[in-house]
Amino acid sequence: MARILVVEDDNSIAMAMSWMVEDAGHSIVGPERTVATTRQVLARQRVDLALLDVMLGGETVFPISDLLDLAGTPFIFVTAHPASAFPVKYRHRPVMLKPCRPRALMALIGQILGETNPA
Repeated sequence: MARILVVEDDNSIAMAMSWMVEDAGHSIVGPERTVATTRQVLARQRVDLALLDVMLGGETVFPISDLLDLAGTPFIFVTAHPASAFPVKYRHRPVMLKPCRPRALMALIGQILGETNPA
């Protein structure tokens, strides 16, 4: 069972993603709504993977993706924005466009975590 961080400022989307991940047998960290609260969580908890909305209110999640990179923690951008709209250094990262299909999201999570039989 992986510990998956959800960073999403829309409560209904955050809850839907959390339920999908929990239904697949993983545990949720968060959901977190801001860069500041996510930094606090990452300072005290280890996560195996993160699901990151790119726009959190008026700020971007890129400072969090930098922290995750430093820790060697994989992440998936879950956003309405195509990767081509990201700064160049983030364009090669996995992206799941909103609205995302649960099976597609869980398959991508399984692939990144190296699960042989993802949900």
